[in-house]
Amino acid sequence: MSSAATLLAASALAVILFFQGISSATEPTDVENSSSSSLFGSDGGPEAEGDPEFGAFGLPQLLRDDEPTTDPSLFDDASEVLPERYLIRSVPWRAPDFSNQTGALGWKPDVFETPAILSKRVQFWKDIYAKYTTDQGVLHDLDDITVVYEAIDFNSIMKNQELSLSQKAKARTRLVDSRRKEIRERLERLAKMKSTADIRDARDAELVAFFTPTPIAELFAAEKKKEIEGIKARMKSASSKRRVRFQLGQRDKFILGVYYSGRYLRQMEKIFRAENLPIELTRLPFVESSFNIKARSRVGASGVWQFMPRTAKPWMMVNRDVDERNDPITATEAAARLMKSNFDRLQSWPLALTAYNHGAAGVSRAVRKTGSTDLAVIIEKYESRRFGFASSNFFACFLAALEVERDARKTLGDVKWSLEFDGIEIDLLKPLAWKTVIDFYDSEKPLAELQNPHLSERVKRKDRTIPSGTFIRVPAPRAEIIQEYLKGLIGEEELKVRLAVVPMPRTQTSGTGAAASIRSKLGSIAEAVRSLIPLLMPDPSPTPESPAPGVNE
Repeated sequence: MSSAATLLAASALAVILFFQGISSATEPTDVENSSSSSLFGSDGGPEAEGDPEFGAFGLPQLLRDDEPTTDPSLFDDASEVLPERYLIRSVPWRAPDFSNQTGALGWKPDVFETPAILSKRVQFWKDIYAKYTTDQGVLHDLDDITVVYEAIDFNSIMKNQELSLSQKAKARTRLVDSRRKEIRERLERLAKMKSTADIRDARDAELVAFFTPTPIAELFAAEKKKEIEGIKARMKSASSKRRVRFQLGQRDKFILGVYYSGRYLRQMEKIFRAENLPIELTRLPFVESSFNIKARSRVGASGVWQFMPRTAKPWMMVNRDVDERNDPITATEAAARLMKSNFDRLQSWPLALTAYNHGAAGVSRAVRKTGSTDLAVIIEKYESRRFGFASSNFFACFLAALEVERDARKTLGDVKWSLEFDGIEIDLLKPLAWKTVIDFYDSEKPLAELQNPHLSERVKRKDRTIPSGTFIRVPAPRAEIIQEYLKGLIGEEELKVRLAVVPMPRTQTSGTGAAASIRSKLGSIAEAVRSLIPLLMPDPSPTPESPAPGVNE
């Protein structure tokens, strides 16, 4: 792709990532009274800040019952700000290999295969992840997501340069509300139909078809009287405000999530293997956060695994200066332990993953009340105010994410991975100035921030001291020199001299002439769009010493 074409493509993509901000909330979780203690709360599962009946993880927006269709907060900038040479560094994506995990806890070749009874539900979420972007979405039935009333496209709104971002958000909301209202009014009217004459047009006929396979011409036959009454009752129920739900697409976020995942998956898989867990579980952040380290929920969940503070504190430092939930690797270690705890209690990965959202006690209660350990049966039969849309769809979302990532080249296009970061963790035995960490990165503050996401804005913006008891991540080639400095074995001047001969990694070529000029102009484009530049660049030469995440070692 030429430099000019790259610039044009990046500019065209600018609108796609207006919705890169994460805005989500949790669903309430059942909790039993229990005298046993657990590192993850009294029920062996999630607990949240201030209320033991709320889950410990902030749900992705796509799973919220009350998601604000196009809330202006979705426009919040959650993009990365990096020197350009780091954004254009990428490697070819390769499909994961989850085979040969014999001995992993609860693993067998088909453990994460989609069961036939959940296939339509999983297909719905595959479409959300791979077919519709955040400039599109669908109106569907809340209780039966296989009933998709219509797709909505916001591209004309987003291309209107006369509208501000806030105005675009409001216009999107108005469009969805009007289409939802129209569907509800039709369903209410059709719920009172007495003859085929009340089915006024093709749209009416389409809606009726969602509730019966019987041809309209035969619908009002005398022998169908009981059936038609049932159809009308279902339509009346489906016309409620609660039932007609909008779901925003996620395709562009998933593409970006694949790119981000390349930075962390290899290390995440090592952690899960060390815990003897199936490595498929490392793909749950696609559901939780799309691997966006800036993912934050309205209720306080944070990081790629979306931990709440109370659940995180036994395992990670969480305070005003340091929040290790936001470090993908540290949070992965805690997530692995939580999933292992869930499986030990529930003995089923579909149930254990559902417990990641709903709580182990809540899932245990569902098993007891339905008399079944089959998640599909629980979804169909379990009646609980707290086991709502999010809990019943959580495992299906995970299965859909697995399938979309597995077939990413086919479903998403020429996706790529970001290069894996070559950072080394160094434990801090005494406080350290944030400015010193920046110096370790040749004063490239954005890169220092990206490698140290657990350090709060309070530390970074006010140049406060990083407290002891946590860690910093530094460039791997410089780790030994920095260790010597932190131990007092060398002084600042010698540190500068020695760091000067161990340069920061650079791309193989920076480009010259027109190409370099074009790239310099990319600085004026939104940083979120620049994050997608790797997807537009030619494939670099593969690095044989770096096997793909998902490949057994």
